[in-house]
Amino acid sequence: EEWRQQYNQYRPHSSLGYLPPAVFADQARPSLQLA
Repeated sequence: EEWRQQYNQYRPHSSLGYLPPAVFADQARPSLQLA
């Protein structure tokens, strides 16, 4: 199961511009500004 997490969550994906999914999500998430 650990290999599956590594393969799906942490390795760079070509469809995401060779970024890992977590990094891609952080960049895609709009910045939140708290008032």
